Amino acid sequence: MNEGFIEAEKENGETDILDTLFQVKTSGIVSEINTKLGYIKVRQNGEYKYYNFKLEEKDIKDVLSANTLFLSKKGDKYGFVNAKGEVVVNYIYDDATEQNDYGYAAVKKDGKWGAIDTTGKVVVEPKYEFTNNTVISFIDKWHLAPDLNANYYTDVVE
Repeated sequence: MNEGFIEAEKENGETDILDTLFQVKTSGIVSEINTKLGYIKVRQNGEYKYYNFKLEEKDIKDVLSANTLFLSKKGDKYGFVNAKGEVVVNYIYDDATEQNDYGYAAVKKDGKWGAIDTTGKVVVEPKYEFTNNTVISFIDKWHLAPDLNANYYTDVVE
């Protein structure tokens, strides 16, 4: 249990998020609970939704106000828009992540991962399969190693 909400795992791998009165407020795959910035990130139907700890849905631009790019989905492809909603990176990726604290976003094309920077420029062409990684993250050409306990970045595929 967390402050103000309860997580209830379901058999299909998703999680129901309930308020303190046990009412389901949303369902999906909880991918992050950020106590520093005060939000819950939930993946629903291939898109991310953000909620504060009162379980109110929040706009991504308010939650991640330091970002220069924001993940956007059109059809079954991902791209990135700026704070004004203007397309900066075309909808060509099969999957992607939001910018991390270092300003890089991971992008997936044809089953392989790469990275873009804060301007949308490709810094790593999609070339990594990352079959053992539970979290995909880049800092420039370096990617997070698959061992989460090690918490280091490398340019070697392990």
